[in-house]
Amino acid sequence: MFVTSPNIKRSFTRMTVFASLMIVASFSSAVAPIEANFILGMDIQGQRLNLYRDCEEGSVTCDNMLLVAPDLGRLLQTKQVGKKLDNTPYLNNTPYSVKLYAAKTKHSVCKDGVTPCRFQGYVFEGKDFNGFIDPSNHEIYIGSNSTSDGHNFSYKENTTYLPLASQAGLIDGIYETSDQEINGSYHDIRQEVSRLYGEEMAADLKQEQKQKQNQKQKQWIKQRSKDCGANASHQPRTQAEKVCFIQQNNTREQAWFLWID
Repeated sequence: MFVTSPNIKRSFTRMTVFASLMIVASFSSAVAPIEANFILGMDIQGQRLNLYRDCEEGSVTCDNMLLVAPDLGRLLQTKQVGKKLDNTPYLNNTPYSVKLYAAKTKHSVCKDGVTPCRFQGYVFEGKDFNGFIDPSNHEIYIGSNSTSDGHNFSYKENTTYLPLASQAGLIDGIYETSDQEINGSYHDIRQEVSRLYGEEMAADLKQEQKQKQNQKQKQWIKQRSKDCGANASHQPRTQAEKVCFIQQNNTREQAWFLWID
């Protein structure tokens, strides 16, 4: 029996993913989704969207842009159908896949009807929808091409680069430590209470909040799985879902006090 070594399997998988990305990119844009071309990171409900450009420095307009994001058509559908598909078990949903969308800048036109004037934002296109990114309001509009369905999503700008295409090893490394860091932050708080107020108060705090903390943590894990997608064990299945978990964990860690409210 012929057995493929793990190294060969990994190499083949990486080559396949890379080739697929290049094929998709060739149809959508010539921009390579690498950190050197990264200009804007956007977080929507934990989902990460990355915008890239490859135009001459100082150019007013740019038609050679790329938006890399989880399936935005699906994001629009889930918003239209019960805001997170509350009537459909999220564990049975297909994993969030990474999509590449051709994008370009949008400007108003000067009085001569030709020269671009005021910068308005960025437009992008999907297979069945079109979209507009409005940096002034931190909003992204996604509208269906076949129906009147459309929705504005508020986003939070994020300068931290988290790739959604290529560099899977970087994402895996960050993800592996993400849950450990969020759990560690809670233990650090307890240690600080112990240092400032003594072991007795720290013990009282632990006992008093244990039931409440466990309940809130379970609720948060379920909500994270709904927002990001997950398997039956509440674990992410794709790179897009791992990035979403990382984003959700970062937000949770910043608001650590919710754990012991």
